[in-house]
Amino acid sequence: MARRGRRQPKTAATVVWRHLLPWPVDVVAAAIVMALAGWLVSAAICMVGWLSDISQPLQAPLSLATSLFLLANGSPVVVAGVKMSIMPMLLTLGIGTAGWGLIRVALRHGFADRPNATTGRVAGAAGVVAGVYGMVVAGLAGATQIGSTIHTLIGGVVIGFVTGWAAAAPLFGWRVGWPERTPAWVRACPRACGAGLGVLFAGGTLVMSVALILARERVGALQAGLEADGVGTAILAVAQSLWTPNLAIWGVAWLVGAGFTLGVDTIVSLMAVELGMLPSIPLFGAAPDIGAPSQWLVVWLAIPVIAGMVAAWVAVRAQVTSPPVLIETGAAIGCAVGVLTGLLATAVAAASRGDLGAVRLVGLGPLLANMALLAPALIGFGGVVCGAIFTRSRGRLVAKATQPVVGVAKPENPPPVATPPPQPWLQKGNA
Repeated sequence: MARRGRRQPKTAATVVWRHLLPWPVDVVAAAIVMALAGWLVSAAICMVGWLSDISQPLQAPLSLATSLFLLANGSPVVVAGVKMSIMPMLLTLGIGTAGWGLIRVALRHGFADRPNATTGRVAGAAGVVAGVYGMVVAGLAGATQIGSTIHTLIGGVVIGFVTGWAAAAPLFGWRVGWPERTPAWVRACPRACGAGLGVLFAGGTLVMSVALILARERVGALQAGLEADGVGTAILAVAQSLWTPNLAIWGVAWLVGAGFTLGVDTIVSLMAVELGMLPSIPLFGAAPDIGAPSQWLVVWLAIPVIAGMVAAWVAVRAQVTSPPVLIETGAAIGCAVGVLTGLLATAVAAASRGDLGAVRLVGLGPLLANMALLAPALIGFGGVVCGAIFTRSRGRLVAKATQPVVGVAKPENPPPVATPPPQPWLQKGNA
């Protein structure tokens, strides 16, 4: 029985299935359209700038659109003599979201009824998307000689497989087939880590938003120094927004104390700020002043701890049932989930790094060595605290509910109840 007040998820049985073509044909078409949609979005951004100055040849914005699209798929490119390898993650997420919808439509029209929700079936659909999408983007890189074919192929396969799996798994009704003896907290681990990462990245977004607000005058001065007209200002704002998820991830690295770098011999962290020569990009104006930051900034360390507590609460809550669980067990579960969440955050931070040049502006992004140590430590600490407290409080509630009521003594041998003598007027025949 489902818990009261919890909304039931939409099942795959409510999806309308209609067989038009074999599902591999539909999925191949969806993967091609997914790549085409990503390139068209990139072209739209670049063509707006070209329309404001049509004196340039049409090949220039189309080449720039291809570079932006390949960069979103993990391929390093060279734009105006500058080597770039930082993925515009907002564009990557947009391509994945569009592909998710296209693949769902293709699969719904590839079967007459919902297929068996097996791991092989889901992996087959995701594999077709990964193969086709990877070959399309790698072929574009090879034909234009703009990006690296190998890097584009690897990035396209990864993006295609993740998108295909995310589209096919819930549509087919696939669930993780846990072994029977798997503990409840392990089953809840994906949800727990997702909750912790959500809190963590929300905190990183908050940090960067506050930094941009506090440095709005400096950012505005850099914007004005570019001397762009209204259209150019809008294009520059849209272009910079493509890297806002990267900045949020860099904010996470700052939250956990690891810090991030904006080039060679630069570091931005809770403990120190060292800046070298930075390009005139308005977003870089949000960097703090050089020197030792205020000691009150350590209050931001509470966000990673809270993220670990949220992750531990989800996992320990699934494990703690009516039989009491030891406090040590709850703390260990919280620690394990917190450390895993920190390692996942480090992996995401690694994907947000890249170069913005060839000499000084290389290796921009979180300091992975520091983050691999500090993120699991802080988030794991929050998990230990929450796991111990939650287990202890739940154990007290269970013990209080199961203990006998004090003050109401129940006699062991109750006295016999006297039976009243029969009344003659109630006997049969005396009515």
